Amino acid sequence: MKILSAAWKKLHKLHLGLYLLFSLMVLLGSSTVLFFQTCSLIDFPLMKSELEHSLAEKAKGGSYRPSDAVFKAIFRPVDYEPQETEKVVDGKPQKDVQFKSKGGNLNFYFLLLILWLWPLYRHYFSSKPQNIARIESRIINLPIVIFILGWVMALQLYFVKVASYAAHYGAAPARMKVVFGVSSLLFAAFVSYLNLELTGLYIRRRIARPFFLENNPYGLKKGFAVSLTLRYALMIFSLAMVPLVLSLYVPIFANFDLFSKMIAARDTGLDWVLTYDNLRTLAIILVVAILVALMLVFQAVSIFLYRINVQTPVSALVGRMKAVAAGDFSCKTSVLYADELGQLKGHFNMMLDGLVERDHIKDTFGRYVSLEIAEKIMKSGKVNLAGEEIQATVLFSDIRGFTPLSEKLPPVELIRFLNEYFTYITKPITENKGVINKFMGDAVMAIFSPVFGVEDHQAAALRAALGMREALKAFNAQGKHPEVFFGVGVHSGGLVAGNVGTVERLEYTVLGDTVNVASRIESQTKTAATQILLSEATVQGLDKKLFPGFNFIECPPVLMKGKSRPMVLYKVEPEQAG
Repeated sequence: MKILSAAWKKLHKLHLGLYLLFSLMVLLGSSTVLFFQTCSLIDFPLMKSELEHSLAEKAKGGSYRPSDAVFKAIFRPVDYEPQETEKVVDGKPQKDVQFKSKGGNLNFYFLLLILWLWPLYRHYFSSKPQNIARIESRIINLPIVIFILGWVMALQLYFVKVASYAAHYGAAPARMKVVFGVSSLLFAAFVSYLNLELTGLYIRRRIARPFFLENNPYGLKKGFAVSLTLRYALMIFSLAMVPLVLSLYVPIFANFDLFSKMIAARDTGLDWVLTYDNLRTLAIILVVAILVALMLVFQAVSIFLYRINVQTPVSALVGRMKAVAAGDFSCKTSVLYADELGQLKGHFNMMLDGLVERDHIKDTFGRYVSLEIAEKIMKSGKVNLAGEEIQATVLFSDIRGFTPLSEKLPPVELIRFLNEYFTYITKPITENKGVINKFMGDAVMAIFSPVFGVEDHQAAALRAALGMREALKAFNAQGKHPEVFFGVGVHSGGLVAGNVGTVERLEYTVLGDTVNVASRIESQTKTAATQILLSEATVQGLDKKLFPGFNFIECPPVLMKGKSRPMVLYKVEPEQAG
């Protein structure tokens, strides 16, 4: 059973149903064409003569059966193979010719389909990795390829029929070429449209769905898209316009001799046409022609109106969806009806309202915590909110002598001062992809970590610190507030990141010895008489070549609170000119 199951899975991936459906559509089109062509090629005068001869023989008490050659002359088959046989007539052997119809050869078209799907077959049966984008394009464009093959087969059918007719009966007259041309049009219209719809349904369910469920099931697909208007136009053309034209073609073809005589006698006068039978025939054809022309106009207008009423609103909605995907949430669409399009538009607007609300929540949330943290909390993706170990660099910044300053400023002025101060010094942090974890009075705590998209987190933290030093100079240069100074401490190491609090109130934060050490390094900036101090762990992770023009000055070892060994800290000072 396992062997049979494995064999079935392999056989299933060959998609033999595609070739079967293609063959059935071709068979259906060929049957229609055969019926039409057989009726069109009948030699009615010869058939009338043979019937009259048969009736005459029957009236004399005898019998008459036309030979196969006579049948061939009446029905004039085009695709056949002559086969000589012998039969006995009145006790004498006679040679007779019978004609067997030749079937069409689909092997060439099957080979084209196999070549088109070859990348997909290699994906299923080869152990080597394949070009997924190429396979996607082949699957998406497969219905169009089959549609084109239908028209190629119709074109081939025309030339084969004309050549075959010439081989059996001599050069094909204009009347026969018209028959073969209309036959090819019939074949192309039915086969191409049926393949586009029915074979296309098989492609979507049996080929596209299994492949795309494993490879980018929700992403946009690239390839030629058969628009709604084009699909509707093909349906109208195949199932309405072509039958209408045939309804006009049949009476014209049945009275082809009348029109031929009219053309031949246009210089000698057409008095012979003015008979009751001829006028009745022409009147019927004229009425049918006018009705066909009107219906063709209405059908062409219906395609145009379909484009306006269906295709245009859908295309506009697709354009609005692209705008939403690009971040534009101000593109609601009007809902004017309660049909499917109205429902689609209404639910699009509801979805847009939800996205706007979500974006507002995210923006508001991001004002209280870092946007990076807000996004990760809302997505609940990469960050384990229950707590995870991360490698990071922590930056602490604090204003020196803030307590005396706060005592001199009124509360409102103090808040204004802090907000403006933080506006200046936090910009370098965000520019270097740092996450501002919290504000503690006049202090700022920021985190730089690969978890938040910063691979070289030591260098990013130092760039932020140097930028903060320049931002503080710009803040003091305003002269709006008393001149202030700050200290920045930077330390690298392991942290635990996660939610802290209760079920009702949580705060995403980082904990660990690295945070405490960074805070104590910042307090050492007063003793070291500098603004920026780095730990040895941070300096070891730096590429100093990235910071030309700066000296890393080693300070005497310092014993931190809670540490058993002294730590080596480094100042970062600009090189002295000269």
